[in-house]
Amino acid sequence: MSIRLLPFRTGRFKIPGMGGLGRRTVWLGLAALLFFISVGVSVTVGALQYRHQMRLERNGMWMTSQASLEAARFSAALSQYLVGQAPAWAVSERFEIFYSRIRLLESVPNEHGGAAVDMLERSLPELMLRLDALDADLTAVLGGDSSMAQRLLRDFNELDGRLNELTRALHRQAQHALDRSANWLSGPYWLLLGSLLGLLLSTGLLVWLIVVEGRQARANLVKAEAAAESQAEAERMLRTLIGGVPAMIGAFDRDGRFLFLNDALARFHGIREEDAIGRSLAELGLELGGRDLLDWALGSTGPTPQTERRVRNREGSIRTLLITAVAVSGEEGRRGRVVMAALDITERKEAEDRIRHLAEHDPMTDLPNRLLFSARLRARLRQAQAGQGGDFALHLIDLDGFKAVNDGLGHTTGDKLLLAAVERMRGCLRADDLIARMGGDEFAVIQAEARHPAEARRLAERLVRIMAEPFEVDGCQIRSGASIGSALGLRDGQTLELLQQRADMALYRAKADGRSRSVLFDPAMEELRRNQRMLEEDLREALERDQLTLVYQPKFGLLADRMTGCEALLRWHHPIHGAMNPGRFVPAAEEAGMAATLTRNVLGMVCRQIRDWQARGLEVPVAVNISASLFATDQAVQLVREALMVSGVPPRLLQVELTEQVFIRSADAARAALHSLHELGVSVALDDFGTGYSSLGYLQHLDFDVLKIDQGFIQNLGIRDDGAQGNGARGNSLWIVETILRLAHGLGAEVVAEGVETPEQLHLLREIGCDAAQGYLLGRPMPAEAFATLFTAPVGGAVPHAEGRAQDAQPARP
Repeated sequence: MSIRLLPFRTGRFKIPGMGGLGRRTVWLGLAALLFFISVGVSVTVGALQYRHQMRLERNGMWMTSQASLEAARFSAALSQYLVGQAPAWAVSERFEIFYSRIRLLESVPNEHGGAAVDMLERSLPELMLRLDALDADLTAVLGGDSSMAQRLLRDFNELDGRLNELTRALHRQAQHALDRSANWLSGPYWLLLGSLLGLLLSTGLLVWLIVVEGRQARANLVKAEAAAESQAEAERMLRTLIGGVPAMIGAFDRDGRFLFLNDALARFHGIREEDAIGRSLAELGLELGGRDLLDWALGSTGPTPQTERRVRNREGSIRTLLITAVAVSGEEGRRGRVVMAALDITERKEAEDRIRHLAEHDPMTDLPNRLLFSARLRARLRQAQAGQGGDFALHLIDLDGFKAVNDGLGHTTGDKLLLAAVERMRGCLRADDLIARMGGDEFAVIQAEARHPAEARRLAERLVRIMAEPFEVDGCQIRSGASIGSALGLRDGQTLELLQQRADMALYRAKADGRSRSVLFDPAMEELRRNQRMLEEDLREALERDQLTLVYQPKFGLLADRMTGCEALLRWHHPIHGAMNPGRFVPAAEEAGMAATLTRNVLGMVCRQIRDWQARGLEVPVAVNISASLFATDQAVQLVREALMVSGVPPRLLQVELTEQVFIRSADAARAALHSLHELGVSVALDDFGTGYSSLGYLQHLDFDVLKIDQGFIQNLGIRDDGAQGNGARGNSLWIVETILRLAHGLGAEVVAEGVETPEQLHLLREIGCDAAQGYLLGRPMPAEAFATLFTAPVGGAVPHAEGRAQDAQPARP
């Protein structure tokens, strides 16, 4: 098994003129030198410290030993004196020597500490006190006082014993120091042996490094040759890659001469690389980039922003290129080369333009949509405010009857009608006018030149006239028409929102006045709008305070000759304006979004009245008209279901009347609503039948229980074509009523004639077999109590009435 050692690497320190091997040799030499210096210093310091400590230990021990020796000599001299064998002066001399030795113990150094030396320092004060006491006793004994001899000997023995104890302690500490020094000297010994072993290993490592460096040098040479080959291969691969990408890439010097270009760039301009190298774009007659882009790149620190430029290719076609350039730094940071890249984004730009066009234009008519129209109108306002565009006018256009055509004849016919209407309107406009489709059958026109209100009126009236003419669609003649509301720029609105709002006010007025007409905004319309809002607030307050009431118009069965039910009619006595016509406040409620609230209120009052009559033993079917706007969703059915559940009224006693507007808004929603109402057990009546555009078409698909013939046909019964009136005469209205009657009976529906006012009308209706009738001849609208009184009476004689004729024309239509 072989082990591969990684080459030893040093830090970033470098010695000039030396390679890796020389640097490693120097570092190893320095390491060995430092090693030997460290060992020598460690041994020397240790030895000095040991000798110093031993000297200190020996000095303390020597002094205590000398003191003990002199104490023995003093004891011998004292004993000889006490037996008369020694003179007093000899004893005194020995005591002085002994005293001096004790005093020397105060000079023992304590630099390194130790328990024995510390004990010596603590004991010295006591020794000195004992020594002074011994001195006094000795003086007395030598003076002839023999009685002090025993005390002298006792004090001396105690002092001698204490001194011997200190001597033994110092001896033990010296012995411990010797043992510790011996152990301490073993460390440097092994350290020295380890250092010598490391030196041998370092020498071997040095030899190994020399061998490894030789092998590494040979390996590096092989790698350098391989890197050169790899670099050449990478260069070939890079050229292949650059040549294969769809982007056009070229390299230039500072003077704009080609240094390199790929195949895509050569194909785009129809040139060859060998012909372009060394020549500038201007010399070749090419438009790519240009000198300005080259200078821009040379003066920038990074790539230039991507810019779009339109460039002609070799075939002469104008293409859109996305171009960027970047300068390449050479030696010493000089920027003398530029690389330019371009991508042909012509197809992408065309796709973006198509997407933008689709986002800003109506897909069917290709007219600007609401988004683009708003932007153009806002820009036109800014120009006019800056005095750059002159006066202009805004016309909002609604096609009349388009919904009926779309529902009755199909969406395909409706789309063709829209296209035909657009072509007609375009024919009335000038080149600088703008027409847009705002949605559905709504259009808008910006009249570029309208210096006077008369010019705006003329264009609007011309549009109304041209749109009133019949359209030929799929071989059918269709009449539509247009209602137009106009406003003058700046004069009628300084902002987009205000101008559109006032043009919309004029359009609303045009519709309210009967459609197929044009109206120019007048400031008085805002006053009407304010009054309308005030009316809405008053109506909202009236609903909250239960100020609305109901009256009931009798409905008579002509075959049974008796009262069969009634129709609930809504009334409002305004606290300021008095009796308010339902034809005014009911549409106001619908426009203010109160249709559901008003309907809930009316249904609640009707159901409570039915329940009250039931409590009195009267089974009275009541018809109530519900707003067409509620049938666009399931709201109408929900309100009826809610009223029946809350009141507990039998569904058979409630009849829902609706007009043709329900089907014009949404035929599918109306069909679903009728089905749901029948499931609830409620009967459904079609009110004002015969006045709409396509009522017969609805009868083919919708299941009605009752058809109420519009009073316009009933009023003409008995009138000849020449205008003469006579008994039994049959005019056109009679034939129409008879046809409706047969049609309804064929569908299984009951027929009710509205607006019966003369005995002759009643006679003719009975003669042709009409089921029921209502009108002033039979009974005017009256309060609930009056109706209950007449409910069981047969038809005949004058019927009491409670209200004047002016208020009886409108049903309770929330």
